Amino acid sequence: MPIQRFHNTEDAREALWVRRDDPRLVPRIRSLWAFASRLAPGAAPRGVRRFRSSEDAQRDRDEWITQRAHALRAARRDS
Repeated sequence: MPIQRFHNTEDAREALWVRRDDPRLVPRIRSLWAFASRLAPGAAPRGVRRFRSSEDAQRDRDEWITQRAHALRAARRDS
């Protein structure tokens, strides 16, 4: 990867962006998804779920995150 020099942080921040029509965009997204799945394997619950309120939805999401964190810790401890 070539070295890039920037005059300020804004120039550096803009260099991270990829235009929608850039052919490198799809491979970058796939690479990011692959990295994320290696970092934290598993998947979120699938399907459409209905809740009576946003609080119920948030509670369900918090439960799922807690269960997922426990599962990841157990898997890393066992390996």
